[in-house]
Amino acid sequence: MPTERINGFHMYYEVVGQGVPFVFVHGGLGGGRGSALFRQHHMAVLAQYVHVMAFDRRAAGLSETPSAGYSFDGVVADMVALLDHLGHERAILMGHSAGGPQVLQCALTHPERVMALILSSTATQTVHVPPALASLVTFLGTEGLTHLQHMLGPHDTTPAAQASAPAAPMEPLAGILQTYLAYHLHGDPIAARLQDITVPALILHGTADAEIPFGEAEYLHAGLPTSALIPFVGGGHGILVTHAEPYRQAIIDFLQSLALAPSAAV
Repeated sequence: MPTERINGFHMYYEVVGQGVPFVFVHGGLGGGRGSALFRQHHMAVLAQYVHVMAFDRRAAGLSETPSAGYSFDGVVADMVALLDHLGHERAILMGHSAGGPQVLQCALTHPERVMALILSSTATQTVHVPPALASLVTFLGTEGLTHLQHMLGPHDTTPAAQASAPAAPMEPLAGILQTYLAYHLHGDPIAARLQDITVPALILHGTADAEIPFGEAEYLHAGLPTSALIPFVGGGHGILVTHAEPYRQAIIDFLQSLALAPSAAV
């Protein structure tokens, strides 16, 4: 699958299936495996119903860690740019954990691009930056973080050096910090505008989620005019994996209820 330059950085994405466009936006703030768990556990089955696109966000998974572009508006623009790149006017957007505020914001700023939402283990604001880190990141700002990125990145860019150098686990650090900064500066304006999001929405959340409490899902459900909430009793923040089969079936049922996705071929 390709890594292509989209909206100013080299984005890794995978596409399978056909029919109604469906974009998965993973959680986390950089580093890690990006959308890999969704691709591993759900993508092939969902591709029987919709045209699934899963990409790795800036500084995550197999995507590039660019020096800039981490504003909240910028990360929303990344998913819109991917739709443009693949020739899709509208799509169902699914956001997991820290990806949730991004798809909610996209529904507010680009309502013409969004057909429906699936919100998994998420909230209107999922990143609560510790005060000391918020102060440091705010003090450094984009210029300082860009400088940090340069300091941590490889300095010998010749093909031979790149081929022999081991992967640098610290390389995404500046991107992670800039992502923190983006969420910190964005705050939580979505909470006051949930009623403006009128597309169908499905909310999936574990009742024992210690990272994003179940009350956040109830808040989303109360605020979104056309939403359904499915609780996973006893489930934690990882229901995408720990409850994979019922979780995936809930998504399929939702897709079929929209009368947008055909039944899978038998």
